[in-house]
Amino acid sequence: MSLWSEWREQRIRSRRASTYLGRVLRAPDPDTVHWLASIGVPVPLAVQEITLAMRAIGVIVAERDALDDRTASDVVQQLALVIRREPSGGEDRRQLWAERWRAYSASLAVRGSEESPTTRVARVFLAAAGIVAPSGEQLLRATHFIAQTRSAANDALRDVFGASALPDHVRPSAVQR
Repeated sequence: MSLWSEWREQRIRSRRASTYLGRVLRAPDPDTVHWLASIGVPVPLAVQEITLAMRAIGVIVAERDALDDRTASDVVQQLALVIRREPSGGEDRRQLWAERWRAYSASLAVRGSEESPTTRVARVFLAAAGIVAPSGEQLLRATHFIAQTRSAANDALRDVFGASALPDHVRPSAVQR
């Protein structure tokens, strides 16, 4: 591939990653903000944690479900630009994002847990919002939020990057690049 072709391909991938993030990083749902506020989470913290959760889930979906291994790094690169441009950004905001990202990733890496990965991510979400020992109802509601967010990110990923399409008789492992 020529240098020009590589550059164009990278620009296309960057544009797609930016489009994907535009769909994933929507404004926090007022109902979710209101629900968190009703269980004692200050509204600014609720908005912050919902935003960070949507970012983390968007990156997780790009890492785990994308067809191209480069998609996740393209998404992270575009997300870094978004974070850098935020007016309230700064080093503290970047450090907070890094801490949350590590916590969400670690919750998915747990093996042998009886809880689903979605529930473990929901626990991280609630703990970051200050709800360390959630009730069953709170955990269920947070799990529902996480599942909806992941589903929306998966839909956006397929819409922007495409869905896999193999004939029924072909195993994915049989496809060669």
